[in-house]
Amino acid sequence: MKDSSIYYSVGALLYTDANNTGIIDDIMLERFNIPFSLAFSFDMASNDAEADKAENILIKTLDKLFVSKKEREFYIPKLFIKVLSTSHIAHLYKKFGSLLDMITGFILPDFSVSNADIYIYEMQRINSVLSTPVYILPELDCVSLLDLRNRHNYLYAIKEKLTAYEDYVLNILVAAGSILNMLCVRHRVDETIYQSGPVAGLLSDIIATLSSDYIISAPAYEYYAGIGWQEGLGKEIELDKLNGFVGKTVVHPKQILVVNDAYKVPSIDYDDALSVLDDKKMYRSCPNVNNTRINEPKIHYSWAMEVILLAQYFGVKKY
Repeated sequence: MKDSSIYYSVGALLYTDANNTGIIDDIMLERFNIPFSLAFSFDMASNDAEADKAENILIKTLDKLFVSKKEREFYIPKLFIKVLSTSHIAHLYKKFGSLLDMITGFILPDFSVSNADIYIYEMQRINSVLSTPVYILPELDCVSLLDLRNRHNYLYAIKEKLTAYEDYVLNILVAAGSILNMLCVRHRVDETIYQSGPVAGLLSDIIATLSSDYIISAPAYEYYAGIGWQEGLGKEIELDKLNGFVGKTVVHPKQILVVNDAYKVPSIDYDDALSVLDDKKMYRSCPNVNNTRINEPKIHYSWAMEVILLAQYFGVKKY
């Protein structure tokens, strides 16, 4: 597992168009529940001219944030840019310059065995000259993972590719939309993605292969309004957590509050985690703080470390 809180602090990851001129006011006026992370995407750009225009708007957004932050205090989320391709990384460095110091990381779409080396090479180049590190969030090319004959070897090949750059892999993102599209599947508000057997199997394989070394963020839940959406999202997040995911892509600002509440650490878990990590109890199994379950340091150590790191970012529920 990761031993630094930064890997657990992506949390609710909200996407917005890179040319969204209104997002600057939303951030400065703190209109969204905090904490959260924000990803600028160029997906809406259909040609180079539109992408260039969006980049120019994003430069103005980042510059305004930089200047405003000097004038007064307000919450700035972790900021990410979803690049268009491997070559887009070097282009953004040349164009954005020192403004990239405000960016926590780049989201690398359709990350696969075939492009992993190029992505990593380009990131190594810019990180060798930037004053603050820019992390990467590989977004898995999940369509390639539908082939059951090669899935496990493919996932282990991805893991091997990332090993040389492990410290810079902030999270691994799982985008399930293309898979659901291929399967012609769309779940109702009271259903979760885990009720689709093929998708659940894929998510399980991703977690089993990669989560021992990386934090994996869960795919999005599409509902954000109407009857039952909050309960449905909360139910899916509980299954995300049980399966080993940390954090979640969100499709609307209203979802951020639900994610943050779900990842707040229950006080009993926090107290138990401290007990497990207590040097005096390190090698002893004993009843937990309210005598309802057993704490076994050899079994629960990694769980306890994650609880403490999550509490640093999301807080503790006092009940």
